[in-house]
Amino acid sequence: MKTFIALSLLYLTLANQGILSTFGDQIHPFQQVIVALSEVASKDFNFQQLFVALDELAESFKARKNEENAFYEQEYQQYQADVQYYQNQITDFKNKIAQLEIDVKDLNDERTRLQQFLTEAKQDLYDATKLFNAKEAQINSDKSTFTRQFNEYADTIAVLDQAIALLNEVKDETSLLQKSDNIKEISQKMHTHLKQLSSKRVFYQPLVKALSQIAQNNYVDQENLNKVINYMNQLRQSLIDGQTSLQNQFDAQSKLQQDILSEIQAKITGIRDVLIPLLQTEIETKDGEIKALNSILNDARINLAEAEDNLNTTQNRWIERTASHNTLIQQYDNELLAIKDAENALKKGGIFRQ
Repeated sequence: MKTFIALSLLYLTLANQGILSTFGDQIHPFQQVIVALSEVASKDFNFQQLFVALDELAESFKARKNEENAFYEQEYQQYQADVQYYQNQITDFKNKIAQLEIDVKDLNDERTRLQQFLTEAKQDLYDATKLFNAKEAQINSDKSTFTRQFNEYADTIAVLDQAIALLNEVKDETSLLQKSDNIKEISQKMHTHLKQLSSKRVFYQPLVKALSQIAQNNYVDQENLNKVINYMNQLRQSLIDGQTSLQNQFDAQSKLQQDILSEIQAKITGIRDVLIPLLQTEIETKDGEIKALNSILNDARINLAEAEDNLNTTQNRWIERTASHNTLIQQYDNELLAIKDAENALKKGGIFRQ
């Protein structure tokens, strides 16, 4: 009866420890032994079966423990591989991001340089256009001045031609008297036209004075008349030479100004039609490259964040798995210890292995 009570207590102890379990409709051998003991408490019983059942149960827990440890080791190897994989990914993405950031900065610096060139080109175009307009206005002004001066020479020469022709018609006092009013009129015209040429250092006052005297005389001083006509011819030739010189100077200056204008126009055309479109195209190309590279950079940053999240998730999952493993191993150790305690309890009750 003492033995029966000890075994019953052992059964309750093992049951409380969660050792005894059913497998479908089958009962664990140890449980069968305990039930049988309740039926044979007062008769002889072979306790070797109990020890066999305890051994089988212990081996079962040891096998489960070994399987758990083996499975845990496999998972640990996979965990290390996963961690290494994600760490490699993180390193690769960080290196890629660093290089991409450098590349993006280089492209932005290049775009800034191109934009500066474009700004300078537009300023050069503005300055060249302003200079072209000023030079063109100067050319038109010079042409207007030339035309006016050229016509002054031509008008004055025409008046001299009239005066010379008029004086050549004076042969005697009668013709002088007939031409007197015409001579006075032509003298006034000469004064008006020659005065316009005073800036050209044309000294006309003596000639005008001589014509006035001729018109006022009642006689013809042929020698003096011839001197006046000769002086008029000299003046006429001088005016023709001055007109020719004016024409030559204008032509030379015009050619020079036109050459300068052509150079400015060529510069304007080059900047407007070639340089600015080229810079704008290069800037557009750089903008496209920057946009594409920024897109790759953003993807790399997203991939880095995902890799870091995956690494954290993997590490956290392994922390949980390790805790679960340790708990399970502790449970198996507790089960084995309980079996050991049960065997010791049997020994204390005088039941030994046979």
